[in-house]
Amino acid sequence: MRWAFFSLLILPLSLMGQSQNEFDESFNPTSLRDWPDSKAKIEYVASPETYHGSDSDSLILPEEPPEYVYRVQLGSTMDYEEAIELETRARYSFDEVVVLAFDSPYYKVRVGKHSDREEAQALQRQAVRSGYRRAWVLRTENDEE
Repeated sequence: MRWAFFSLLILPLSLMGQSQNEFDESFNPTSLRDWPDSKAKIEYVASPETYHGSDSDSLILPEEPPEYVYRVQLGSTMDYEEAIELETRARYSFDEVVVLAFDSPYYKVRVGKHSDREEAQALQRQAVRSGYRRAWVLRTENDEE
C-alpha cells in the first residue's frame, strides 16, 4: 500500500520538471518481445523521410478535392416514381456516377462528376445522342457521393 502511494506521489513530481522536448522517443516497445508465443504480425511504419528524403519541400501532399464539380442533369420531375425510373435508366445508359437529388419540389437526375467543364460537355453530347434531349451541364458543390 505504501509503495502505491509513494509511486503516485513521486512519478508526477519527477515528470513535472521535464519539458516536452526532453522525452526519449527512440524506445521501441516491440523490441521487448513480451509475448514470445504470440502469432501477431508487427508492422513497421516508415516515416515520410524514408520515401521523400529529409527535404521537407519534396513531400508530396494529397490534393484537396475541388470545391465544385460539373455534372450533366438529365431531367427533373415532381413525381418520385418517374424520377426513380429515370435514374434506373441512366444507370444502365452511363458508366458514370448517377445522382438523384431532391430540391423541393423537384427530383433531379444528374450524371457524372468532372472537374473539367469540357469533359462534362462531352458527356452532355453523349446524353443527347442517347435520347436525353434536354440534358445540360451544371456546376454543383462537390459532395462525397
